[in-house]
Amino acid sequence: MLGIDAMKNNYEFKVKRSSKERFEVGCVGDECKWKLCASKLQQSSYFKVRKYVTMHSCSLDVINRHHRQASSSLIGQCIKSKYEGVSRVHRPRDIIEDMRKDMGVSISYVKAWRAKEHAMELVRGSPEESYSLLPSYFAMLEAKNPGTITHIETDENNCFLYCFMSLGPCIRGFRSAIRPVIAVDGTFLKGKYLGTLFVATCMDGNKQIYPLAFGVGESENDASWNWFLTKLRGAIGEIDDMVFISDRHESIRKALSTIFPNAHHGACIFHISQNIRHNFKHERAHKLYFTAAKAYRVPEFHRLMTEIYKVDYEVGDHLNSAGYEKWTRAYFDGKRYNIMTTKIAESLNAITKDARKLPITRFLEYLRMNILQKWFYERRTKAAKMNTHLTDWADKLVRENNKQGLSFQVSPIAAYSFHIYDGSRIEVVNLEEKSCTCRQFDLDQIPCSHACAACRHRQISCYPLCSHYYTTNFLVIAYAEAIWLVGDQTDWIVTDDVRERIVLPPITQRRHARRKEKRIPSRGEEKSTRRCSKCGSNGHYKQTCRNPVQLHPTL
Repeated sequence: MLGIDAMKNNYEFKVKRSSKERFEVGCVGDECKWKLCASKLQQSSYFKVRKYVTMHSCSLDVINRHHRQASSSLIGQCIKSKYEGVSRVHRPRDIIEDMRKDMGVSISYVKAWRAKEHAMELVRGSPEESYSLLPSYFAMLEAKNPGTITHIETDENNCFLYCFMSLGPCIRGFRSAIRPVIAVDGTFLKGKYLGTLFVATCMDGNKQIYPLAFGVGESENDASWNWFLTKLRGAIGEIDDMVFISDRHESIRKALSTIFPNAHHGACIFHISQNIRHNFKHERAHKLYFTAAKAYRVPEFHRLMTEIYKVDYEVGDHLNSAGYEKWTRAYFDGKRYNIMTTKIAESLNAITKDARKLPITRFLEYLRMNILQKWFYERRTKAAKMNTHLTDWADKLVRENNKQGLSFQVSPIAAYSFHIYDGSRIEVVNLEEKSCTCRQFDLDQIPCSHACAACRHRQISCYPLCSHYYTTNFLVIAYAEAIWLVGDQTDWIVTDDVRERIVLPPITQRRHARRKEKRIPSRGEEKSTRRCSKCGSNGHYKQTCRNPVQLHPTL
């Protein structure tokens, strides 16, 4: 390219004539003889160089320090390979340094930033084109993966409002082999038009994230959550004993009570703990809260709550007002199993941290290829190699419970009922009903240490007593189907109504500032600064302090 050659060889040119048939450029120095002339070939879109004077006779004084050919678009073409990976980081300062070293050209920060935006658009596509491509992409996604549910919502001016995507293999795997506990959460997007990503995720029998559905909307408000959860219900249907886990966002609570009225709604215990840490700053009460939230039995829970009230009465009132039935395992109406937080949804948000900068269609394709397709293949392959009745995680847990119950004293009551003394408490196990008075067996659906002791006394296997959700067979079923790619865009075959559907970018009011790329921390997540009690400085503590001790304090 002529512009790149000009920067490398330290000369500048100006266009003297440019038309459909002829192109002429000359040196910026009026007295210089350097020039290039080219004309268009017949029956072709190519130009042929007819005359090229290679020698420069101009003075170095005519060369601009910033170089007139060093445009942001040309620089963007030179550096586009730097942005081919989603996680690649190449900052404007790096671009300035590269241009100085490689081309000997000085550019401003603003030009470097524009060059970066241009390079990213060349590699990832235009955000505007990405919205217009969305209907065709969804149509191909449904064609390649039968049973896939997608939706696009626009306003009266065809501007984007919401979209929803749940792949057929994910839906069928969830309904067949995944515990009916769904964590929902939202996180912000980082592209030109911003927005919010909504996720609905579950946990498979091997304690791995199982993505169920994705959505994109303006923000976490009543309308967005209502729309997303309505589409989610249309995708998965009505399921008995459904449980949703979320933070205490009021929009989620209202939407779930309307759209899933028969489902149980639990609060993420981590988010409540962050509120306690931020508002009350009492570490002892914070630790007791976690123990109380995970307690299986009601008497044990109340004992811990009594201790919390003794430590800090305000913390106890705060937890009481949050509703015991929302955050405690002992009082929760449904079966949360071992899922007490929205960590599975937040982990997925963390995985997509860099990808959330992509245009919307590229981002959804990233989710399909780098998460769903990859995870389904790897986990299906791994599950097929498991030679145990239970998944690796569940088998390890049962072995730990069995080891813990080796020293328990077992006394039979009936054929399948046993009296277990564990050294501190007396528990009653009923293997036929899969229950124990400690309630761990009842709620987690995995034999507790008392049940394992009873099985050993009865000389029966404890594996059949585990919920089928933890079996290797169900893990294989969950990932049985492959996630198929949509193919190259040039090979897409869609109907005319899909191709002609207009989807414009959303109407957003942008602030005149740099786009946010880091999540705003919730209450209690702010990084604390260490303060030395010896010298009073920040960044270290007394044991590592190297500052001299003042023998005579300054008056």
